[in-house]
Amino acid sequence: MSAVINRGGGRPSKGLRKYIGFRTQAKTAEDVQMIAAAKGMTVTDYVSSAVDRSLREDLALLDHFAHQEELPIRIAS
Repeated sequence: MSAVINRGGGRPSKGLRKYIGFRTQAKTAEDVQMIAAAKGMTVTDYVSSAVDRSLREDLALLDHFAHQEELPIRIAS
């Protein structure tokens, strides 16, 4: 059996993907579908772009999260 070769037609590859699934409230899911459709995107692409933005911000602050020190609070005896 030979491999399927993309001969320049169709959608270009988006690279290696991994499934992440979650449940959300029905209203949130409906709103996501509505906005994604209005932007001409799939729900997956819309959610992925939103997660990517938030993830970039969190990764930039990762050192801050990891280096929090204990507050100097005395425990009453």
